[in-house]
Amino acid sequence: MICKIEALHFRCLRYTRRKLLPFQVLVGPNASGKSSFLDTIAFLGDLVHSGLEAAIASRSPQLRDLIWQRGGDTLELVVEMPVPEQKNDLFDNHEYDSCRYEIAVGSMPESGENAIMAERVLLLPGVTEPEPGGEQQSLFPADQTAPDTLSAPRGRGVKTVVHKVPGSNDKFYDEMGTGWDHSFKLGSQRSALANLPEDESRFPIATWFKRMLADGMRSVVLNSRQMRQPSAPGQPTVYLPDGSNLPGVIAAIKERDSQRFTRWITLLQKVLPDLRTIEVVERPEDKHQYLVIHFSPDLRVLSWMVSDGTMKLLALTLPAFLDDFEGTYLIEEPENGLHPRALESVLSALSTTGKGQVLLTTHSPVVISTVSPEQILCFYKTETGATEIVPSTENPTLKDWKGDPNLGLLFADAYMT
Repeated sequence: MICKIEALHFRCLRYTRRKLLPFQVLVGPNASGKSSFLDTIAFLGDLVHSGLEAAIASRSPQLRDLIWQRGGDTLELVVEMPVPEQKNDLFDNHEYDSCRYEIAVGSMPESGENAIMAERVLLLPGVTEPEPGGEQQSLFPADQTAPDTLSAPRGRGVKTVVHKVPGSNDKFYDEMGTGWDHSFKLGSQRSALANLPEDESRFPIATWFKRMLADGMRSVVLNSRQMRQPSAPGQPTVYLPDGSNLPGVIAAIKERDSQRFTRWITLLQKVLPDLRTIEVVERPEDKHQYLVIHFSPDLRVLSWMVSDGTMKLLALTLPAFLDDFEGTYLIEEPENGLHPRALESVLSALSTTGKGQVLLTTHSPVVISTVSPEQILCFYKTETGATEIVPSTENPTLKDWKGDPNLGLLFADAYMT
């Protein structure tokens, strides 16, 4: 999971630095920066997976559109993830707490060509650092003082694994020893992390980190039409963010762990009390799989006859019952198309996904009243148009709140926004 995000001059994020929980809810008015905050993760994932130009082109024809107020030439992003136990066990003193990735993207002064201006992967010891926003501001929301760069100063116990310097060689330092294992020139448009040698004996943490960033960041955009249609053979049995392989995922969980499947059906029955079970049927002529939903007393509904809302309910509650649901999932406005009771079940499932992380945006008072205050991040725009992000537990507008009325009612009255 991602434990921290930092951004400097990225879209409407003039400067932000925020720690994240395994389940986080982003609230705020339209155009307050929620999608931009999620896009910090998606952009880095695209950059490592598909390259710099693809990451930029999928968002805008030119890099300048991604830079704060289209001014300046550079944006910077940072993401940190806690090091898994099995990776840290490789080191005698278990010295590393998290892995930090820093990147600066800008335009070359001479040619104007898009380029990676700086890039580092660092292994960090367990150090507690203060978060911004601890002091009460006289004005709220107000712009924070932005640093010149997000590049962390070299601290005690910090180990550099990947270091890209424009005009020089990219260096890859052996995590298990000293010196560098490889040094070669990739050029200004190729990510050093993306080209990290696939050698887990020398780069166990960085290799894991690269895979998580390239393949573990997923934007969930469910496709109701595809979810209702039969699923072609050969689909993976891991959860796909468009929901197109739902029959295969359900069939796999029924086969591997029938008790988990039963618990999932029990959760669904809180919303659909006449639901009996869900069957996965394979067509013998082409091996395509589809769902048949059984309702009491004796009704069988084929998946292509099921409503969008019901299919969405199935897709968003299932992750809590999957043992291979890993990575970070970005979900925008899960309340669309769902009854409030169904939404409560969805939130209950998404907040207990085990090894997975879920970050979602919402405009729903039901969502806000269901989750705990610690899980809510409030988004505001300052007078300059920059986004400020404040945990609800530190929100100045809620300093006198004693738990009543609930946060959902306050949100509905626009008190939090």
